[in-house]
Amino acid sequence: MEPVAVALASNERYFSGLYCAVASALSNLDVTREVDFKVLDGGISEQSKKVLSDVVERFGTRARLVFVPIDETIFCGAALGPAESHMTYCRTLLPRLLNVRRVIYLDCDLLVFRDLSKLFDFNLPPGRILAAVADSETLTLGDDSRKIAGAMNLPPAGRYFNAGVMLLDLDELRRENFSERSLDFFRNFSGHYRFHDQSALNFLLYDQIHDLPEYWNRASWRFDDQENNTLECVLHYTTSAPWLGGTPGPAQVLFERFALESRLPVNRQIAGFRKSRRRHLFRDLLAPGRAVGFPLVALLYRLAGQKEKCIAYRKAGRYWLNYIRKSPARRRLRRRRVREIARMKFNVSTVSISA
Repeated sequence: MEPVAVALASNERYFSGLYCAVASALSNLDVTREVDFKVLDGGISEQSKKVLSDVVERFGTRARLVFVPIDETIFCGAALGPAESHMTYCRTLLPRLLNVRRVIYLDCDLLVFRDLSKLFDFNLPPGRILAAVADSETLTLGDDSRKIAGAMNLPPAGRYFNAGVMLLDLDELRRENFSERSLDFFRNFSGHYRFHDQSALNFLLYDQIHDLPEYWNRASWRFDDQENNTLECVLHYTTSAPWLGGTPGPAQVLFERFALESRLPVNRQIAGFRKSRRRHLFRDLLAPGRAVGFPLVALLYRLAGQKEKCIAYRKAGRYWLNYIRKSPARRRLRRRRVREIARMKFNVSTVSISA
């Protein structure tokens, strides 16, 4: 059968995520399938490349790894993305860079607990050249940019997709000159799009995206809200990189457990973790004030006749009231889940990594 083609993009800062994404994907892939990893290299060190190559080689000849050099200067006119880099834009170049008919693209801030060959073999419906999961936070095109939606004559209420996990028909994207159109998009709408290359994918390919089941790209906050530790998903750390600071909760503990089992433990002594702890402490301390203050602000907006702002602040007040009310039960549930995660074992073919 055709080898599963998987593309990722990383620099040295995101290497820990890249390593865990590749290791988890390999661990859950059908043992009868071959896989080709294509890593868009935005500055990965030679030592890190050796570490990743070693873990891929442990899976034998069925797994192969290639590093594809990237010149980010092609995006120099675009707004900087995460970590003050242009790396996020590089996935729009996949039709140019890879000589394969289709590919699965994965972000580096995720763990794969499903067999990617099932996604790779999926037959896209007629007229669809990309498959992705609807975004759980940005729901519509208008939530990204009403200005761009209007300029392109697209409905602001149109469905919006997360680009962290995608199945791409590269042959069709090449026929549509998608990479070139993306570069034009970044130039023409600079300062108006919110989510970099994800914005280009959603606006340029509107009505050509197939909606995948949520388990192919589950936001980490949704995993934190689960009643149990059922995995069977691709878990996407959408709020923060779990090796650089993370967000407290079962998803963070799960990443650290997997990284430890994979012999690349998370360093919790870095400044990012101290900053994260302070941020979440302040969040809890401010919760009572927000639960009381936001409804009062909503009342003032109601008296002033500003209905939309009144509704928004009333909704925020209810959120913080429920946050406080449910805190004891949430803490008990999370303590139980964390104990379960601490006992988890992962089928990871590992290597010893020197400091």
